[in-house]
Amino acid sequence: MKTLDTLLYALDGVRERKFRFALNIIGILIGGAAITSLLAITQGVNRDISEQMELLGPTTIAITPGGFGYGGKGFLTMRDLERVKRIPHVALATPIISMSATVTIGGRTGVVPIVGVVPEEYLQVIRNIEVAEGRFIRRGDMAAAVLGANIAQPPGEEESIADVGSRIIVTIKTEEGIKRATYRVAGILKETGGAFIISPDDVIYISLRAAQQLFDMGNKIHRIAVEADSIENVDYVVDAIEDELGESVLVISAGFVRETVGRITTSLQVLLGGVAAISLIVAGIGIVNTMTISVMERTREIGILKAVGAKNRDVLLIFLSEAFITGFLGGVLGVLSGIFLGQVISSIAQLTYNIVLSPYITPTICVTVILFSSITGVLSGLYPAWRAANLNPVEALRYE
Repeated sequence: MKTLDTLLYALDGVRERKFRFALNIIGILIGGAAITSLLAITQGVNRDISEQMELLGPTTIAITPGGFGYGGKGFLTMRDLERVKRIPHVALATPIISMSATVTIGGRTGVVPIVGVVPEEYLQVIRNIEVAEGRFIRRGDMAAAVLGANIAQPPGEEESIADVGSRIIVTIKTEEGIKRATYRVAGILKETGGAFIISPDDVIYISLRAAQQLFDMGNKIHRIAVEADSIENVDYVVDAIEDELGESVLVISAGFVRETVGRITTSLQVLLGGVAAISLIVAGIGIVNTMTISVMERTREIGILKAVGAKNRDVLLIFLSEAFITGFLGGVLGVLSGIFLGQVISSIAQLTYNIVLSPYITPTICVTVILFSSITGVLSGLYPAWRAANLNPVEALRYE
């Protein structure tokens, strides 16, 4: 039989058994959809973090007192900053104060991160900050603030709740009682979309001096952002900072974060992909069962084929083609379903847990899932096909 005839005959066999064929496809589809959505989500997380770290630049180094986050435990000091500035190959070192406070804007009140910075130095380190309206804060501003895009216009709102010139009231609790400060909005930032490492959209910026006064920080700071003078000297600067400040600080470079995140997401992809692949194996068992029954039902048909000249190879290819068609179509539908499922998971995560996920579908993921599904189908159909090919034509014709 010609290859085309074999495929056409296999398609006829599939059409005659639509219900079983559909069940097998659903089994493959579930596994393919699970693999596609999970790999897309982890790939998206990896891409988002990598893109955000690119905004920091390959020469950027962050120093924290043992951890990340707004208002984390422990402090650095301005003396630590001066010690870092004296390290060779440090092109820039700038202090950062970051704490959460209750903020009232446009009649709405909520807890928002307040970040105090030295403006001209901070903008050299964080490269994705752009002003949409007004201006960025200046070093000497004591009553001016700049709002992130999500602060000025919360997600889901049609209109902004603050404009340039609007008044915001910041309230914090101190040992002496409640402390309030009033600021005027000097500018509003463009939306950046950062969700993992940097999130200018969700913070309010004030000058370092204003933050020191608001939070009674004295000479204490929360973080130091450092720029090395070249990529080649980043590792040297990291080691020198650790030697200078000791083990009480955490020193992280952009390259180290990218590498660490890459290892974590790769491990997650392997783990989640393996778990999802189990469903494909289960679907494969279903194909074995269905095709074995199909061989038994078509025993006389196989005998007739052999009687008119079909060889064992032809029969083998017919049944393998049916298995391949099942796996291939299941894989294609699984990829399409996985793309939809990834978007659903992303929406649920954002609405329920306020976690931003951006599924990223690559051609490699699609091809891999379809190929894996097709191979699963073929391997599952191998035994039934071999059994059909080796039927004795005389006994097959006698089969009732």
